[in-house]
Amino acid sequence: MRRLRIKWVAALACLLAAVAAATWIYFGSRGVPAIKPAAYVQAQEAPQTSELSLRQDGLVPDMRLAAESPELGLYFNEETAEFAVLDKRGGNVWRSNPADRDNDGKASSYEKEALASQLAFSFRDNQGRLETYSSFGQSVSRGQFQAEAIAGGLRVTYTLGDMSLGIEALPKLISKARMEEKIYGKVDEAGAKYVSTRYLPQKSNPDVLERLDTAVARELVLKRMIEIFQTAGYTEEDLAFDNEDNGIGAAGGSDKPSFTIPLDVRLDGESLVVSVPTSQIQESEGYRIRMLNMLSFFGAAGIGEQGYMMVPDGSGSLIYLNNGKSNQEVYAQRVYGEDENDNSGRRGQVAQSARLPVFGLKSGDAAWYAVVEKGDGIATVNADVSGRNNSYNNVFAGFALRGEDELELYKGNRVEEIQLLTEERYAGDIEVRYSFLSGDKADYSGMAEHYRNGLEASGVLKPLADESELPFFVTMLGAVDKRKSFLGVPYQGLVSMTTFDQAGAIADRLAGDGITNVRMRYMGWFGEGVNHEAPDRVKTESILGGAAGMRELASKLEGLGGKLYPDVAFQHVFREDGRFAPAADAARFVTREQAERTPYNRAFNSMDYELGIYYLLSPAKLPYYAEKFLERFDKLKLSGSGLALRDLGDKLHADYRTKRIVFRDTAKQIVQEQLGEIKDAYSDLLVAGGNAYAFPYADRLINVPTDDSGFNLTDETIPFYQIVLHGYADYAGEPINLSNDQDIALHTLQSIELGMAPHFLWTHESSSKLKFTTFDAMYSTEYASWYDEAVEMYNRANEALSGVRTARIADHLRHSDDVTETRYDNGISVYVNYSDKAATVNGTTIEGHNFAIGGRGR
Repeated sequence: MRRLRIKWVAALACLLAAVAAATWIYFGSRGVPAIKPAAYVQAQEAPQTSELSLRQDGLVPDMRLAAESPELGLYFNEETAEFAVLDKRGGNVWRSNPADRDNDGKASSYEKEALASQLAFSFRDNQGRLETYSSFGQSVSRGQFQAEAIAGGLRVTYTLGDMSLGIEALPKLISKARMEEKIYGKVDEAGAKYVSTRYLPQKSNPDVLERLDTAVARELVLKRMIEIFQTAGYTEEDLAFDNEDNGIGAAGGSDKPSFTIPLDVRLDGESLVVSVPTSQIQESEGYRIRMLNMLSFFGAAGIGEQGYMMVPDGSGSLIYLNNGKSNQEVYAQRVYGEDENDNSGRRGQVAQSARLPVFGLKSGDAAWYAVVEKGDGIATVNADVSGRNNSYNNVFAGFALRGEDELELYKGNRVEEIQLLTEERYAGDIEVRYSFLSGDKADYSGMAEHYRNGLEASGVLKPLADESELPFFVTMLGAVDKRKSFLGVPYQGLVSMTTFDQAGAIADRLAGDGITNVRMRYMGWFGEGVNHEAPDRVKTESILGGAAGMRELASKLEGLGGKLYPDVAFQHVFREDGRFAPAADAARFVTREQAERTPYNRAFNSMDYELGIYYLLSPAKLPYYAEKFLERFDKLKLSGSGLALRDLGDKLHADYRTKRIVFRDTAKQIVQEQLGEIKDAYSDLLVAGGNAYAFPYADRLINVPTDDSGFNLTDETIPFYQIVLHGYADYAGEPINLSNDQDIALHTLQSIELGMAPHFLWTHESSSKLKFTTFDAMYSTEYASWYDEAVEMYNRANEALSGVRTARIADHLRHSDDVTETRYDNGISVYVNYSDKAATVNGTTIEGHNFAIGGRGR
């Protein structure tokens, strides 16, 4: 009896342990609360339409006026669906498609269809096969489009594809009685016989006739069969009844790819606004749009024209018209950088991010530029020069309407790669605004100024307060994790690189040398160091001095005239601690795997698991972590501190979890909302990276682009980004001491040309302590080795820029390969000479490897 009782007790204990373990696993894998992504999708309702009324005024040959504003006229061709914009201020006409495209001897017939199209897109079928359609080739040339009037413009609805009926217009199965009633009894004997030889009784059920697809699928047979069924009066309702009666799912009238896409074109003051409401796109069953290109040849420049295309690569880049580089790879760059939600273990060319959703073209003394206002999170800017496929230079935006990834299937010793697309399609609007410039404003400086003015008018940019001193940005590396051992047993421990007291001592030393406006970003202060745990738990590292030491540092910096910015990363989760559960909280690849990634090994250009892993946080979980972090951070009572955001203004990724897809543009909307919440809590934000959607919330920016990627197709680097931003926020580039080129003199001149402050990443301890950690690429961080050069650089930059810190850049000129001029709207010009010989510009002499201040405002 006693043994039996012991067995029952043991069994009950095992059961309770199993229940406890299951409960722990269940609650541990549920993750944190998620928002509903659909609430963040921007989609408009279909606009009111009416019959299109056109008026001939003779100003644009072969087109008639559809709408006008005081500055612009919109013209339309009813036969070709092309349109043009007349800029009344300068008389320039910008066409959606090249006017002389039919005479292009370089273009094939296929290319001429592309030149005549307003839309082009790629799509895949159920087998993953890729195909491309253009609006002219598959719609306009077949007369399958409709133009209607909307407020301020017009809507063109394109029906693309072969709309003739396919085999699915015939029932796969039909009862003998229905066939007799609906077909045989209503057509002549020859027609009935023709059908009866192609519908035979099923072996399992002789009362049901089955279509012989191998016989019916031939084009002439199919055409004849459809004619007979139509003659008999067989309707779509009849087809639906027979399908349902025989257990077959609903089928359309055609098994061919077909699509319906509306394009809205309207005038808004001095701008042209072109949009596609993607929620209103229709796709035939089994075919899914992948990438949609909009107005690929708007304002395209021909062989005889001079000028350039402006693309948003890094700080900005120019592609000269007709530069003869048609043998180089075309320019294609995703706005806001690559999407990390990609399970490829390798990366392509190391490139700068495109931080701004802007592109444009200058030809002669006229120019246009475009801003992707909606759908920028899924946009790619593309550009090409004449001579490759046609005789035109063009730049345009494409939009990834679905997520795409690659799945590897292993078959014996072979690996087969399958391209996967998400079933769900992006349902928000895509919209591009085109603006037009002429005269001395028709260049990249004019484009940047016009774009900047629009951002200021909409409240995105706000002018800087009047402070004369240039800031000195320094990123302090606090604690990092490093493998240690105890009695031969390895474990991950923390190493202090800069304590709070040591950081304060460095600030004191800078103040003693006259640098008081120190903006200190502090990384690795909580959550097990730089690669911290999910930010719903905030505990200051005791190895650095604890919360008291951090408060003392914040107070010291504020007293000296600077500020502390504790750093936090939200979108990368480095540890499975707290409530973070990868199965529930991490984003998913299109392949449905958890989005687990590692840093890239620079030697092999591929991910390296030896460098540690991290998860991409699902954007749907970001609001929870942002809210919890702010709650915990507020309890630290850091009087006078700001906050540094490591990735919210730098990275943007999607989540392809099957039941909760968050497309990249939806993720952008979620990130913007959280930036607003953080801004409400902390008025002084230091944002790394500097994507355009972060501008309304960033008071200061670091790691902004200072160069382009050096793509072979491009010709010149320009400071487009800096022209837009200067006078509205202090900014700096990547840490100088970690750059590939550590020539301080060169960096000083570049900072002066671009109007930016110095930025260093420092540690108090020797960089050697970072060996054999994930941070061993930071091989030159010890502040003592850089201090004197940093002070000298700051003093020179402050001398050159203190008088223009709050001014806007009015123009940027390159007088020669080595001499530049940056003109500010307060009349001051800053000249920079990168050569070793003196140069004179506008009466101002600039010594070699030096700068000079000129202009009427000096």
